[in-house]
Amino acid sequence: MANHRQPVLRRVLTSAAIGLVLAVTGPAGLARADAGAAPASAAAAAPKARAVCPPAPLWANTGGNDQRLIQYDTTGNTLSNVPLVRDYGDIAFSPDGSTLYGVDFPGSPDSATLYTIDPVTGAETASRPISGPLAAVTSTPAVNGLTARADGMLIAGSFATNQIFLINPATGASTLFPVSFPADTVSAGDFITLDDGDILAFGTQIVGNPSPVFRFRPDNTLIQIGTVPQTFGAAKSAGSVYAFASNGDINLLTALPTTASTAPLPVTTVEATGRGFYGASSAQDGGNCVVPAYTLAKSAWPEGPVNEGNTITYRLTVRNTGTVAANGDFTDDLGDVLDDAAFVPGSLTSTTGSAALAGNTLTWTGTLAPGNTATVTYKVKVNSPDTGDRSLVNYAAPTAPGGTCATSRACIVTIDVKKKQDHKDCDKPGHGHKPNHGHGDKPGHGNGHAHGDKPGHGGEGAMRRNQAASGH
Repeated sequence: MANHRQPVLRRVLTSAAIGLVLAVTGPAGLARADAGAAPASAAAAAPKARAVCPPAPLWANTGGNDQRLIQYDTTGNTLSNVPLVRDYGDIAFSPDGSTLYGVDFPGSPDSATLYTIDPVTGAETASRPISGPLAAVTSTPAVNGLTARADGMLIAGSFATNQIFLINPATGASTLFPVSFPADTVSAGDFITLDDGDILAFGTQIVGNPSPVFRFRPDNTLIQIGTVPQTFGAAKSAGSVYAFASNGDINLLTALPTTASTAPLPVTTVEATGRGFYGASSAQDGGNCVVPAYTLAKSAWPEGPVNEGNTITYRLTVRNTGTVAANGDFTDDLGDVLDDAAFVPGSLTSTTGSAALAGNTLTWTGTLAPGNTATVTYKVKVNSPDTGDRSLVNYAAPTAPGGTCATSRACIVTIDVKKKQDHKDCDKPGHGHKPNHGHGDKPGHGNGHAHGDKPGHGGEGAMRRNQAASGH
């Protein structure tokens, strides 16, 4: 590699917006190059065009003085944001989305490390040294591209060479990938498997200049199709590619030509974050239709009907039913509850994530690992007297990608409030509390055990019969 790249590397190492390449799985034609590392099934025919997937969240890692793992939706809204323990040159999900990998940047001479990261907390859960030609890149490996291939192998790039590598995540062993960037280009962006089977690759030539964008064909040829603002990471969602620029912009690539060009590609900025992105990833980068999935269910106790003054406890349960970490956001509309009841101060609790009540709307935000749940509870006290419509109805709704109600009625709860007259006489003597009163709620109706002190009932009738018998 030419010496002029070394000053470029030093500039990147001191920049707050360090380059990152998200290497994504190659199509079957590229998979054949990993002799002895990839399963034989990887040596298949050229791939067919892939069906467009449902939307999936975009994940990005920042570095320097702001080391964070951030989850975005495709409009740029932040879904989660947790701290990281170090600078990662890039992050990448496994093909099923269950494992998040990261590579240290720039890495020590003759070594580099592959980490697994908990996407919920940002904590490192395991590490493995990388061996082979990637670790031997001088003067530092500078790994800043990482993506899972469909067979589980990882594609990786380096800012210090135009070569591209494969990493076996089970062993950490690296091998050379059959495709390289042009001699004047190194890795500083990402690799994305497109729906048509090509690999989209972002490189860099001179720091600060636009990033050249390439298509890698299944036959291991490549063409440049244009340029984009300097990009340090990319992620795919529902067939669209989002480039994470060095200035903190999240750019949607609105066209991906198939013919050679060096002209700027059309992009739309969906969010200007101002952050220093080092990399990005999505569970769909390797060409799989992996999407988050979670369910929401709601219940209340007592189920009702309730009396004025009663306290009702509501419980909402969010469960991650997919294979990838999911943001399980929901809202709960209390508008038709708080006209009949008052929210009990201090009763709102959450086992994880963040719950808050603003006006009549309760919101919860949080990220769950596959199979995990979160439980939110709160209480309301029915007004006494209740001057509302005497019906507490509220709806909860998932608001993040992949959310559904556990059943068709799982997100709605209806509780009626008893009317005052339904229970106002229940404590009066002779009304349903003594034996032999078949109609305890009606005066003077009993089986011979009548109310003798009332006209025409028992005592007076007996007196008249006695008077008739005596001639009066």
